[in-house]
Amino acid sequence: MRLSLDAATRLIVNVLHKQQVPDDIAHDVAAHLIEADRVGYASHGISILPGYAKALADGQLDGAARPERLTDSGPFQSWHGHHGFGQHVGKQVVASAIDAARRHGHCVVTLRDSHHLGRMGHYGEQAAAAGMVLVAFTNVTNRPPMVAPFGGAEARLTTNPLCFASPLPDGRPPLILDMATSAIAFNKARVLADNGESAPAGALIDAQGHPTCDPAVMFAKPPGALLPFGAHKGYALGVVAELLAGVLSGGGTIQPENPRAGLATNHLFALVFDPASAGTPAWQAHEAGAFIDYLLSCPPQPGGEGVQYPGEYEARNRERHAAHIELGEGSWKALADLAARLGIDGAG
Repeated sequence: MRLSLDAATRLIVNVLHKQQVPDDIAHDVAAHLIEADRVGYASHGISILPGYAKALADGQLDGAARPERLTDSGPFQSWHGHHGFGQHVGKQVVASAIDAARRHGHCVVTLRDSHHLGRMGHYGEQAAAAGMVLVAFTNVTNRPPMVAPFGGAEARLTTNPLCFASPLPDGRPPLILDMATSAIAFNKARVLADNGESAPAGALIDAQGHPTCDPAVMFAKPPGALLPFGAHKGYALGVVAELLAGVLSGGGTIQPENPRAGLATNHLFALVFDPASAGTPAWQAHEAGAFIDYLLSCPPQPGGEGVQYPGEYEARNRERHAAHIELGEGSWKALADLAARLGIDGAG
């Protein structure tokens, strides 16, 4: 199913307006979700809207909430998201950190109690467009764990994504690393299950701890679990994200003394750094460009498509989806059902 960018924007904004979300917040959410679809991450795109609508209806997501800055000492800021839309909250927090980094050379920023922040690479692109480097760690609370620790047969962690972003010289798309510390994101499992597709090997175990490629195990009772990527390496990074984002933000970790009401709450620890503060812009540009050229000059493996740097995948998908996004049959049906329930005609 193809949907034009304008039609997708109208659909999202109309759905959110029906649920009393202010116009600017609705447009921030729409822009973020559509961009996720454009760059190839349907798990964090418009298909997630029915879940957001349910959270609004249940009163677990405050559609009108705006972030509150709790601390501002110049190069350090802490924020409270008040369970508002992460796509709006995160945008405002990163914009403030970028402004601080321009003044001080860097800004360490924490955020607690935001609703789902969405695709973290979106904030990486926001920082890189401003000429900044971003390093971010996110954890997830207020829902049951869903990722098994290395060697474990049941979940004790969540997907705890990492993001690194940097501008590149000579008009290249920015370098964007955005990855869950699990083998796949939970929302990826949801999209695969909705569309009747299998998960890759090594991504899941069932409720008895046995390996499986069936993403539906994540929605069974009792549920299965995602596995960390790279065995002990992904597990260790997930633990680091839990401690940096959960503890230093004040939002908490997934440990069972904290609430598990069923709605994902994100906490963030991030560094925004102005590379110009190092004082060597010409050398930086040459060295970064030469390094990327060196990587891309690597001969491809037999039958392979060659080397890319992180961020090229997103840039190429964005070009392919300059005027539309593509939705699977299951995702489109869920959106159509939502629109019908809210009294919205057609695609917006």
